[in-house]
Amino acid sequence: MNILLTVSFILALLAALFFYFKFNRLQRELGQLQVFVEQKADTAEHPAATPNARVRIHNTSPALQQLAVSLNRLLDRLQTAESRTQATEAAHKRLVSNISHDLRTPMTSVLGYLEALQKDQSLSPEEIREFVDIAYRKSGSMYELLEAFFQLAKMEAGDVPLQFVPLEINSLVKEQLAGLYPSFQNLSLVPEIEIAEDKLYALGDRLAVERIVSNLLSNSLKYGASGGRLGVRVTRFDQQIRFEVWDNGPGISAESLPFIFERMYTHESSRSSGSSGSGLGLTIARHLAEKLGGSLEACSVPGEMTSFILLLPEAAR
Repeated sequence: MNILLTVSFILALLAALFFYFKFNRLQRELGQLQVFVEQKADTAEHPAATPNARVRIHNTSPALQQLAVSLNRLLDRLQTAESRTQATEAAHKRLVSNISHDLRTPMTSVLGYLEALQKDQSLSPEEIREFVDIAYRKSGSMYELLEAFFQLAKMEAGDVPLQFVPLEINSLVKEQLAGLYPSFQNLSLVPEIEIAEDKLYALGDRLAVERIVSNLLSNSLKYGASGGRLGVRVTRFDQQIRFEVWDNGPGISAESLPFIFERMYTHESSRSSGSSGSGLGLTIARHLAEKLGGSLEACSVPGEMTSFILLLPEAAR
């Protein structure tokens, strides 16, 4: 009997020690977890808390392990959101900086010509007319930049109403090409046109699709005309309408290609060659394409061919 009591006492003591140490370990793990969470809550106060730090639980408790998984998943989402916020803030800063730069240059030029017109009494009628024309063109450039920025802001705020109707893309593209005929003539370019014989209908907003097509054609004329060839293709592709603008100009480097649809991004080689642009045309085109339920992508082999491909949902017949 005494032996049985002794064994029972020893087993109870061992059990108590086991649960005591297990409780202490659990308490220690929870204490470390609390410190970690507090550090993550205020990284400025605790510099040691790095953005990539994650919860590690050595306890075998399924509940604690699941808690660690859930906390790490939350931290992943918070880090992703923070990265996006930082990227957006950086993009806005670049946007403001680029707009300021692109407005300052023509504004300075306009003020210079107006000052000359006001103060220089020796100007001939021809010089006066030339100065007025230049000031008018520069003012137009500023207006176009501000209008593009305004349209982009409206789209990002969801303030652009779209009316989805069946659009005959064949005639729409031909109308946009006809509107740019003087530009093709000035560049001695004859566009290579491949448009399906059957009428193709896309579902979309007419003004939005016209804006996309016009932006893509203008972009290729501005940056790709030096190659001597420019063309368009309109086809049906997998229940979608496919519109492509291509040219064999200088092209876009592999390093630049991922960024061409970002706000205010302009290809450096194009700038250095004397071309200018707001850097908003392609951004607006992609925003509109996505709002229409389509997509806009680009591919380029520098010196050979650069293509912009718009896909829009095909309208039901």
